[in-house]
Amino acid sequence: MLIHITNIQLKIKIAYRETLVYVFLCLCIFQGISQGNQSDENAVQVIARAQENSMLLRWAVTTPSAWQKANKYGYTIQRHTVARNGVLVSPPEKITLTPTPILPKELMSWEHIADTDDYAAILAQALYGDSFIVDGLQNQDALTQIVNKAKESEQRFSFALFAADVSFEAAKMAALGYEDTTITMGEEYVYIIHTAIPDEILTVTPGNVVIKAQKPEPLPSPIDLIAVPDDKTIALTWDYEMFKSVFTSYDLERSENGKDFVSLNDQPLVNLNSQSKSGYKRMRYLDTLPQNNKTYYYRVKGITPFGETSTPSTIVSAQGIKKLTAQPQITACKLNDLGAVNIKWEFDPTIEKEILGFQLLWSDKQDGNYTIVKDQLASNTRQTSFSNLENSNYFKIAAIGKNKQKTVSLARFVQTVDETPPKAPVGLVGVIDTLGIVQLRWTPNLEKDVMGYRIYRRNREKEELSQVTISPITQNSYRDTIQIKSLNKTVYYRVVAVDKRYNMSEYSEILELVKPDIIPPNAPVFLAYKIKKDGIYLEWNNSTSDDVTFHQLYRQDLKLSDAPWELVFKTDTISSYLDKTVKSKQKYRYAIFAEDTQGLVSEPSTPLTLISPESMSDSKNLIRGFTVSADRENLKIKLSWKKMPEEVNEVLVYKSIKEQQPVLWKQLQGSIHSLEDTSVSPNNIYVYQVVAMTENGSHTSMKKKEIEF
Repeated sequence: MLIHITNIQLKIKIAYRETLVYVFLCLCIFQGISQGNQSDENAVQVIARAQENSMLLRWAVTTPSAWQKANKYGYTIQRHTVARNGVLVSPPEKITLTPTPILPKELMSWEHIADTDDYAAILAQALYGDSFIVDGLQNQDALTQIVNKAKESEQRFSFALFAADVSFEAAKMAALGYEDTTITMGEEYVYIIHTAIPDEILTVTPGNVVIKAQKPEPLPSPIDLIAVPDDKTIALTWDYEMFKSVFTSYDLERSENGKDFVSLNDQPLVNLNSQSKSGYKRMRYLDTLPQNNKTYYYRVKGITPFGETSTPSTIVSAQGIKKLTAQPQITACKLNDLGAVNIKWEFDPTIEKEILGFQLLWSDKQDGNYTIVKDQLASNTRQTSFSNLENSNYFKIAAIGKNKQKTVSLARFVQTVDETPPKAPVGLVGVIDTLGIVQLRWTPNLEKDVMGYRIYRRNREKEELSQVTISPITQNSYRDTIQIKSLNKTVYYRVVAVDKRYNMSEYSEILELVKPDIIPPNAPVFLAYKIKKDGIYLEWNNSTSDDVTFHQLYRQDLKLSDAPWELVFKTDTISSYLDKTVKSKQKYRYAIFAEDTQGLVSEPSTPLTLISPESMSDSKNLIRGFTVSADRENLKIKLSWKKMPEEVNEVLVYKSIKEQQPVLWKQLQGSIHSLEDTSVSPNNIYVYQVVAMTENGSHTSMKKKEIEF
């Protein structure tokens, strides 16, 4: 946005008379050195520019309160010479350019400059005016006036900085600018500007700037000036971002012959959006023309905070163009026997000479992007046809003006009749991973009106299909999730294509996918065993799983510590085995596993621990004198036998009631040769069996006794 200083009145009262000055209302504008650097910290900020025989300085404080106090106490300027002709000066030479602090000029000193410089009048009013009220705010309600009064100091501060940025002479009079004429070419200076405000009143951080005394660098010219014509107006825009640190305002000029230029603006043009977060990077100005079809020339100059004006930009030219106001109107859209649509429209025939012709625009959505499907239709044409129709068609007619203007009709909708479904999808393939993720893919249909696809699934071959997708999907692939740990081993898919009229194709060929097997087979179960003379006989029930390929019988030798399991037998259907490879009187543990087609192995069967038979008959009668007697008075049965030899390691005693299965009752050390059974009841026949185990793992035959109690 531009500030044109003649937009809103600001009353200025100078030396007992009123001067009317025009400014744009902006309560928080900070131009030049304050631009982009405003903060809550009280500080001085400085810029400088070298001239042929002087140095120009401009500064400002960052807060309204610091500015008001500095106007009372003033500023001091120190210059430090740090280099001379490229050689460092050590220590730097210090000079105080203002032995006494400089203050704004008294009110009477402003009268002569205020007559010719509106910005000096603004600065004077900001410094000395009894009030600082912008026209348009005086007639507000009481609450608004209170708020505006509270903001008056901010308004004074803002307008003062703005005026100082536009008028360097006014800045010097307001103690915001200084010209140092005591410089020596080739020297490099550090200027430090302090406020003279006592620290106990307010602490203000000094500002400084480093600059070399040399011939002034030429100012750049504004760039990228563009003129955009319209009906009796020309919009002008140029780059602001590139030189925003150089120029604070601009002067826009116009010429009717390309040579003699006059300013379009009474006051410099300023970019109000320089502080905006919207990021405007260009200046804009709208010039109103007295007539069309006449060439006007434009150029723009930049103005610095020191009042310098740059060389003009490149000249651009443009003519105002008459606005095309007539608009086409579609009157009919009718389908013919060939499947095309005939379109008719109306247009003011008296405007035909102002247009080049018409365009036919098409889109499949009313608010979609319209494309030109027919171009360069003659200006006297009022009908055309179009055959490449979709299911939904929206048409517009555009009139193209000779000055590149365009007017467009309202859209008309045309829908074709379509009862033909798409072809069934082909090429359906898929894969299932171990997590149950199904990836499906198929060949996309070639019909232009295909809207998408529906996916169907069933878990068993003769089960009804169910739809997986809620609405048609547009891509020719789909990701599904299924349960892996379920009874069905396969899953079935089919795909249907759907067009934009919701006509559905036939089903695709069915796709059968086998689930990955992640469930191991059921474990086999040992049924029986026998210790035979020639080995250990084992019998089991095979795994009940239907995908088992074989069973494996393993054996572990318990005589060895950390003995590994050894495969002794592998079979597919056999469920018994006689292990003849065992050693005599050796303790073994057996387990059997099932393995399926996927290589998954079941849990082991419940292990069996057995002792192999002796390779020769047990010739020793180690159990001697085995007797059983009843003590009915004390309700117990006594068992005894003669003391065993030292080679007996333990004695196993089995107990049962006659005709019942014996169970292991006691496991005793080999040195014990008697015990009592107190867990007996009258009128029962008890059976006791004793077997002795030797250190080498062999055992005797069982000794059996019965007693009626």
